[in-house]
Amino acid sequence: MNFDPENKVVKLCAQGMQAEAEGKIDEANACFKQAWDAATNDFERVTAAHYCARNQPNPLINLQWNLDALKYADAIKEDSLKGHYPSLYLNIGKSYENLGDFASAGTYYQLAADNAIYLPEGGYGNMLKAGIADGLKRTGLKPFSNAVLDGLISAWCERKDLRPLSLVLSAYLQCMGTESDINKLITALSYLSATRCLSAEEQGKVEEIIAELAG
Repeated sequence: MNFDPENKVVKLCAQGMQAEAEGKIDEANACFKQAWDAATNDFERVTAAHYCARNQPNPLINLQWNLDALKYADAIKEDSLKGHYPSLYLNIGKSYENLGDFASAGTYYQLAADNAIYLPEGGYGNMLKAGIADGLKRTGLKPFSNAVLDGLISAWCERKDLRPLSLVLSAYLQCMGTESDINKLITALSYLSATRCLSAEEQGKVEEIIAELAG
């Protein structure tokens, strides 16, 4: 589905985000509500509902808007919308978490993780992956993890060894266990291995992790 920056609903939501950035929350919410009232198709309803969920002091209303956004997204049934689902599921998970329903929250965080393969490369996708991983942890579920690497990272943090942390930590925290994310982690670990900045013991562990992940 093509994104049209001139679409009336999109423009109203953009105005709302600008007002929100300026601290004008009431004005922002008014723009989002205008966008909802102006929506005439499912794509516009997804967009408006997503923004109407923002700044809602009542967690039940926040949840309902997020569920509405998902409902209208499901009605569209277009592959081009797949990249939106991680965010939709993440928002619903957080809504349930705010209501204390950790079982439902975990379900939606896991759905967000399962759909993370559709996220774009770069800052936006990385930000969502980090949020999904945090949500999984808070609800008692495990994102991708490796016990040996956990131990290495703990040791590097303890001795404030910034070089290995800078090379590996971002790829590890954003890893959802998908093939693409695993490959990124292997690449990061391979760069670290090539620097030969670790002790022989830690170097050996890194090489073992690479072999395990590549296998």
